[in-house]
Amino acid sequence: MQAKNDSICPWCQTEIVWDPEIGPEDSCPHCFNDLGEYRSIHLKVKQTGQQIVFDEDEEDESDFADDEVFTYEENVQLLLDRQEETPECPSCHQFMLFAGEQGISGDSFKPAVRELLPRPIVQPPFRVKMFVCPSCFRVDTILSEEDRTAMIDMLKQKID
Repeated sequence: MQAKNDSICPWCQTEIVWDPEIGPEDSCPHCFNDLGEYRSIHLKVKQTGQQIVFDEDEEDESDFADDEVFTYEENVQLLLDRQEETPECPSCHQFMLFAGEQGISGDSFKPAVRELLPRPIVQPPFRVKMFVCPSCFRVDTILSEEDRTAMIDMLKQKID
């Protein structure tokens, strides 16, 4: 006899038996998929002889939210497809969107002085490209192409 609180995983079709003291499982112990409402659909089955009624006037608020999320993700992908550089976010590993460039002047930046180098690794004024993660909204900067080349050229010189 099956216990009252047992269930079947919708993903791997394995019976899940859970302990009443611990409570229901959050994920399937066999395939590790989520067991909650995430990625689940619920269908209403019409009984024989029953007429199907459509509620055309009422739109589910979750449909609007799903449409907005889809549009957001679609627009992010369109922007990413047109970028020359798409660095990966160090936090969540999603591709980052180019937000613009920022100029760094001598007033706002104090370079580190190294004994072995004739001048700082990066000397103001220089520019950085700013990227924003569309998933976790982390902001990251990368030296502009010209300033990268200048840094590489400086580091190629022989250090005494």
